Amino acid sequence: MRFISRVWQRIPIIVRVILTGLFILILGALGWSALTFGSLQLVRSVPWAGGPLALLAGGCFLWGYWRYLGGAWLPQSTAELRARRLRAHRLPGRAWSWALITGVLAIVSFVCIVNVWARFVRLPPWSASSITRYSFLTAICILIGAAAEAGIVEEAAFRGYVQESLEEQFKPGFAVVVAAVLFGLAHIANGRQEIAWLLPYTMFGAILGILAYTTNSIVPGILLHSGVDAVRFWLVWRTRSAAPHVLIWQSGPNASFWQNLAVGAVFGVAAIIAQRRLAAVCDISQPT
Repeated sequence: MRFISRVWQRIPIIVRVILTGLFILILGALGWSALTFGSLQLVRSVPWAGGPLALLAGGCFLWGYWRYLGGAWLPQSTAELRARRLRAHRLPGRAWSWALITGVLAIVSFVCIVNVWARFVRLPPWSASSITRYSFLTAICILIGAAAEAGIVEEAAFRGYVQESLEEQFKPGFAVVVAAVLFGLAHIANGRQEIAWLLPYTMFGAILGILAYTTNSIVPGILLHSGVDAVRFWLVWRTRSAAPHVLIWQSGPNASFWQNLAVGAVFGVAAIIAQRRLAAVCDISQPT
Protein backbone atom coordinates (compact mmCIF):
# COMPACT_ATOMS: atom_id res chain seq x y z
CA MET A 1 0.00 0.00 0.00
CA ARG A 2 2.85 2.37 0.77
CA PHE A 3 4.35 1.69 -2.64
CA ILE A 4 1.02 2.44 -4.35
CA SER A 5 0.69 5.61 -2.29
CA ARG A 6 4.19 6.78 -3.28
CA VAL A 7 3.50 6.11 -6.96
CA TRP A 8 0.17 7.93 -6.73
CA GLN A 9 1.79 10.98 -5.12
CA ARG A 10 4.31 11.21 -7.95
CA ILE A 11 1.55 11.57 -10.55
CA PRO A 12 0.93 15.26 -11.44
CA ILE A 13 -1.86 16.73 -9.31
CA ILE A 14 -4.09 17.60 -12.25
CA VAL A 15 -3.92 14.00 -13.53
CA ARG A 16 -4.73 12.63 -10.07
CA VAL A 17 -7.70 14.94 -9.77
CA ILE A 18 -9.05 13.97 -13.19
CA LEU A 19 -8.64 10.25 -12.51
CA THR A 20 -10.38 10.61 -9.14
CA GLY A 21 -13.28 12.50 -10.70
CA LEU A 22 -13.70 9.93 -13.45
CA PHE A 23 -13.62 7.09 -10.91
CA ILE A 24 -16.36 8.78 -8.87
CA LEU A 25 -18.39 9.36 -12.05
CA ILE A 26 -18.10 5.75 -13.22
CA LEU A 27 -18.80 4.35 -9.76
CA GLY A 28 -21.97 6.41 -9.44
CA ALA A 29 -23.24 5.79 -12.97
CA LEU A 30 -22.60 2.04 -12.97
CA GLY A 31 -23.86 1.53 -9.42
CA TRP A 32 -27.12 3.36 -10.12
CA SER A 33 -27.64 1.58 -13.46
CA ALA A 34 -26.98 -1.85 -11.99
CA LEU A 35 -29.47 -1.44 -9.15
CA THR A 36 -32.10 0.39 -11.20
CA PHE A 37 -32.24 -1.93 -14.19
CA GLY A 38 -31.34 -5.01 -12.16
CA SER A 39 -34.39 -4.45 -9.96
CA LEU A 40 -36.59 -4.31 -13.05
CA GLN A 41 -35.58 -7.86 -13.86
CA LEU A 42 -36.56 -9.07 -10.39
CA VAL A 43 -40.22 -8.20 -10.86
CA ARG A 44 -40.74 -8.92 -14.55
CA SER A 45 -43.87 -10.89 -13.68
CA VAL A 46 -45.34 -7.85 -11.86
CA PRO A 47 -44.87 -4.99 -14.36
CA TRP A 48 -46.62 -2.31 -12.26
CA ALA A 49 -44.10 -2.82 -9.43
CA GLY A 50 -40.99 -2.52 -11.60
CA GLY A 51 -40.87 1.26 -11.89
CA PRO A 52 -41.35 2.11 -8.20
CA LEU A 53 -38.91 -0.64 -7.16
CA ALA A 54 -36.30 0.63 -9.65
CA LEU A 55 -36.74 4.19 -8.40
CA LEU A 56 -36.42 3.03 -4.79
CA ALA A 57 -33.33 0.89 -5.49
CA GLY A 58 -31.60 3.64 -7.46
CA GLY A 59 -32.56 6.22 -4.84
CA CYS A 60 -31.10 4.11 -2.02
CA PHE A 61 -27.86 3.78 -3.94
CA LEU A 62 -27.67 7.55 -4.54
CA TRP A 63 -28.35 8.19 -0.85
CA GLY A 64 -25.47 5.92 0.20
CA TYR A 65 -23.22 7.29 -2.53
CA TRP A 66 -23.95 10.87 -1.44
CA ARG A 67 -23.43 10.08 2.24
CA TYR A 68 -20.10 8.35 1.68
CA LEU A 69 -18.68 11.06 -0.59
CA GLY A 70 -19.79 13.60 2.01
CA GLY A 71 -17.70 11.99 4.75
CA ALA A 72 -19.92 9.31 6.30
CA TRP A 73 -18.68 5.90 7.44
CA LEU A 74 -15.18 4.45 7.31
CA PRO A 75 -12.40 5.25 6.99
CA GLN A 76 -12.64 8.15 9.41
CA SER A 77 -9.18 9.31 8.35
CA THR A 78 -10.62 10.51 5.02
CA ALA A 79 -14.02 11.73 6.28
CA GLU A 80 -13.07 15.41 6.52
CA LEU A 81 -11.38 15.38 3.12
CA ARG A 82 -14.33 13.67 1.47
CA ALA A 83 -16.75 16.21 2.94
CA ARG A 84 -14.60 19.10 1.73
CA ARG A 85 -14.26 17.67 -1.76
CA LEU A 86 -18.00 17.07 -2.16
CA ARG A 87 -18.73 20.68 -1.20
CA ALA A 88 -22.37 20.02 -0.34
CA HIS A 89 -22.74 23.09 1.87
CA ARG A 90 -26.09 24.51 2.88
CA LEU A 91 -26.95 28.02 1.75
CA PRO A 92 -28.89 30.80 3.46
CA GLY A 93 -32.18 31.86 1.91
CA ARG A 94 -30.88 34.91 0.03
CA ALA A 95 -28.03 32.94 -1.48
CA TRP A 96 -30.46 30.22 -2.57
CA SER A 97 -32.72 32.77 -4.23
CA TRP A 98 -29.94 34.45 -6.16
CA ALA A 99 -28.35 31.11 -7.07
CA LEU A 100 -31.59 29.90 -8.64
CA ILE A 101 -32.21 33.23 -10.39
CA THR A 102 -28.68 33.20 -11.78
CA GLY A 103 -28.92 29.58 -12.85
CA VAL A 104 -32.29 29.92 -14.59
CA LEU A 105 -31.21 33.07 -16.47
CA ALA A 106 -27.98 31.38 -17.56
CA ILE A 107 -29.80 28.23 -18.67
CA VAL A 108 -32.28 30.20 -20.79
CA SER A 109 -29.32 31.96 -22.42
CA PHE A 110 -27.62 28.60 -22.87
CA VAL A 111 -30.63 27.05 -24.64
CA CYS A 112 -30.79 29.98 -27.05
CA ILE A 113 -27.07 29.75 -27.75
CA VAL A 114 -27.43 26.02 -28.44
CA ASN A 115 -30.15 26.84 -30.98
CA VAL A 116 -27.72 29.26 -32.64
CA TRP A 117 -24.93 26.66 -32.51
CA ALA A 118 -27.26 24.17 -34.21
CA ARG A 119 -27.31 26.44 -37.26
CA PHE A 120 -23.53 26.06 -37.63
CA VAL A 121 -23.09 22.41 -36.64
CA ARG A 122 -25.62 19.64 -37.24
CA LEU A 123 -26.48 18.36 -33.77
CA PRO A 124 -27.63 14.72 -33.67
CA PRO A 125 -30.99 14.43 -31.85
CA TRP A 126 -31.16 12.66 -28.50
CA SER A 127 -33.05 9.39 -28.28
CA ALA A 128 -35.01 7.65 -25.53
CA SER A 129 -35.73 4.50 -27.53
CA SER A 130 -34.31 2.26 -24.78
CA ILE A 131 -37.26 2.98 -22.46
CA THR A 132 -40.08 2.84 -24.99
CA ARG A 133 -40.56 -0.85 -24.24
CA TYR A 134 -41.55 -0.10 -20.65
CA SER A 135 -44.95 0.93 -19.31
CA PHE A 136 -45.73 4.59 -18.72
CA LEU A 137 -45.25 4.31 -14.94
CA THR A 138 -41.98 2.43 -15.26
CA ALA A 139 -40.66 4.87 -17.86
CA ILE A 140 -41.54 7.86 -15.65
CA CYS A 141 -39.72 6.28 -12.70
CA ILE A 142 -36.66 5.60 -14.85
CA LEU A 143 -36.62 9.17 -16.16
CA ILE A 144 -36.95 10.67 -12.68
CA GLY A 145 -34.18 8.43 -11.40
CA ALA A 146 -31.95 9.18 -14.39
CA ALA A 147 -32.35 12.93 -13.92
CA ALA A 148 -31.52 12.64 -10.23
CA GLU A 149 -28.54 10.38 -10.97
CA ALA A 150 -27.14 12.78 -13.55
CA GLY A 151 -27.45 15.76 -11.24
CA ILE A 152 -26.02 14.09 -8.14
CA VAL A 153 -23.27 11.97 -9.69
CA GLU A 154 -22.00 14.44 -12.28
CA GLU A 155 -22.04 17.42 -9.92
CA ALA A 156 -20.31 15.41 -7.19
CA ALA A 157 -17.63 14.25 -9.61
CA PHE A 158 -16.98 17.41 -11.65
CA ARG A 159 -18.05 20.46 -9.63
CA GLY A 160 -17.26 18.72 -6.35
CA TYR A 161 -14.21 16.49 -6.33
CA VAL A 162 -12.54 17.76 -9.53
CA GLN A 163 -13.20 21.48 -9.37
CA GLU A 164 -12.83 21.87 -5.60
CA SER A 165 -9.50 20.03 -5.69
CA LEU A 166 -8.20 22.19 -8.54
CA GLU A 167 -9.32 25.40 -6.82
CA GLU A 168 -6.91 24.56 -3.99
CA GLN A 169 -3.97 24.36 -6.40
CA PHE A 170 -4.81 26.75 -9.22
CA LYS A 171 -6.86 29.86 -9.97
CA PRO A 172 -10.65 29.36 -9.78
CA GLY A 173 -11.13 30.19 -13.47
CA PHE A 174 -8.72 27.44 -14.48
CA ALA A 175 -10.48 24.97 -12.19
CA VAL A 176 -13.88 25.85 -13.68
CA VAL A 177 -12.61 25.44 -17.26
CA VAL A 178 -10.88 22.11 -16.64
CA ALA A 179 -13.92 20.65 -14.86
CA ALA A 180 -16.23 21.92 -17.62
CA VAL A 181 -14.10 20.50 -20.43
CA LEU A 182 -13.81 17.16 -18.63
CA PHE A 183 -17.59 17.18 -18.14
CA GLY A 184 -18.05 17.69 -21.87
CA LEU A 185 -15.54 15.04 -22.86
CA ALA A 186 -17.07 12.47 -20.51
CA HIS A 187 -20.29 12.52 -22.56
CA ILE A 188 -18.44 11.18 -25.59
CA ALA A 189 -18.61 7.81 -23.80
CA ASN A 190 -22.27 7.77 -24.90
CA GLY A 191 -21.23 7.58 -28.54
CA ARG A 192 -19.45 9.44 -31.32
CA GLN A 193 -22.58 11.46 -32.04
CA GLU A 194 -21.94 13.35 -28.80
CA ILE A 195 -18.85 15.04 -30.28
CA ALA A 196 -21.06 17.67 -31.89
CA TRP A 197 -22.49 18.40 -28.43
CA LEU A 198 -19.05 18.86 -26.85
CA LEU A 199 -19.13 22.67 -26.88
CA PRO A 200 -22.69 22.95 -25.48
CA TYR A 201 -21.89 20.41 -22.75
CA THR A 202 -18.75 22.35 -21.85
CA MET A 203 -20.71 25.61 -21.70
CA PHE A 204 -23.31 24.02 -19.44
CA GLY A 205 -20.53 22.68 -17.24
CA ALA A 206 -18.99 26.16 -17.01
CA ILE A 207 -22.33 27.64 -15.91
CA LEU A 208 -22.62 25.09 -13.12
CA GLY A 209 -18.94 25.46 -12.26
CA ILE A 210 -19.19 29.23 -11.77
CA LEU A 211 -22.30 28.70 -9.68
CA ALA A 212 -20.51 26.12 -7.51
CA TYR A 213 -17.52 28.39 -7.00
CA THR A 214 -19.65 31.45 -6.22
CA THR A 215 -21.82 29.66 -3.65
CA ASN A 216 -19.14 27.19 -2.49
CA SER A 217 -21.79 24.51 -2.87
CA ILE A 218 -22.86 22.02 -5.52
CA VAL A 219 -26.40 21.78 -4.16
CA PRO A 220 -27.95 24.52 -6.38
CA GLY A 221 -26.19 22.99 -9.38
CA ILE A 222 -27.65 19.57 -8.59
CA LEU A 223 -31.16 21.00 -8.52
CA LEU A 224 -30.69 22.89 -11.80
CA HIS A 225 -28.84 20.03 -13.52
CA SER A 226 -31.48 17.47 -12.54
CA GLY A 227 -34.28 19.85 -13.54
CA VAL A 228 -32.80 20.49 -16.98
CA ASP A 229 -32.25 16.77 -17.56
CA ALA A 230 -35.78 15.91 -16.37
CA VAL A 231 -37.28 18.34 -18.90
CA ARG A 232 -34.95 17.13 -21.65
CA PHE A 233 -35.67 13.45 -20.97
CA TRP A 234 -39.42 14.10 -20.97
CA LEU A 235 -39.35 16.04 -24.23
CA VAL A 236 -37.18 13.45 -25.96
CA TRP A 237 -39.39 10.61 -24.74
CA ARG A 238 -42.82 12.14 -25.35
CA THR A 239 -42.23 14.10 -28.54
CA ARG A 240 -40.93 13.06 -31.88
CA SER A 241 -37.46 14.24 -32.84
CA ALA A 242 -37.64 17.67 -34.41
CA ALA A 243 -36.43 18.11 -37.93
CA PRO A 244 -32.74 19.04 -38.00
CA HIS A 245 -31.95 22.73 -38.31
CA VAL A 246 -30.96 23.94 -41.75
CA LEU A 247 -27.35 25.07 -41.53
CA ILE A 248 -26.78 28.78 -41.86
CA TRP A 249 -24.69 28.58 -45.03
CA GLN A 250 -27.52 26.67 -46.72
CA SER A 251 -30.29 29.19 -46.05
CA GLY A 252 -28.68 32.20 -44.37
CA PRO A 253 -29.75 33.60 -40.99
CA ASN A 254 -33.51 33.74 -40.57
CA ALA A 255 -35.74 35.41 -37.96
CA SER A 256 -35.40 32.47 -35.56
CA PHE A 257 -31.61 32.72 -35.69
CA TRP A 258 -31.62 36.42 -34.78
CA GLN A 259 -34.26 35.93 -32.12
CA ASN A 260 -32.26 33.20 -30.40
CA LEU A 261 -29.11 35.28 -30.65
CA ALA A 262 -30.83 38.33 -29.15
CA VAL A 263 -32.61 36.47 -26.36
CA GLY A 264 -29.43 34.55 -25.54
CA ALA A 265 -27.46 37.79 -25.29
CA VAL A 266 -30.08 39.54 -23.13
CA PHE A 267 -30.46 36.64 -20.72
CA GLY A 268 -26.69 36.14 -20.68
CA VAL A 269 -26.14 39.74 -19.56
CA ALA A 270 -28.92 39.35 -16.99
CA ALA A 271 -27.25 36.17 -15.70
CA ILE A 272 -23.91 37.97 -15.31
CA ILE A 273 -25.60 40.76 -13.33
CA ALA A 274 -27.39 38.22 -11.15
CA GLN A 275 -24.16 36.27 -10.64
CA ARG A 276 -22.42 39.39 -9.40
CA ARG A 277 -25.25 39.97 -6.98
CA LEU A 278 -24.95 36.35 -5.86
CA ALA A 279 -21.22 36.83 -5.33
CA ALA A 280 -21.91 39.87 -3.18
CA VAL A 281 -24.44 37.93 -1.11
CA CYS A 282 -21.95 35.08 -0.70
CA ASP A 283 -19.17 37.65 -0.03
CA ILE A 284 -16.55 36.24 -2.40
CA SER A 285 -14.51 37.58 -5.29
CA GLN A 286 -15.26 36.72 -8.90
CA PRO A 287 -13.47 33.75 -10.56
CA THR A 288 -10.49 34.76 -12.68
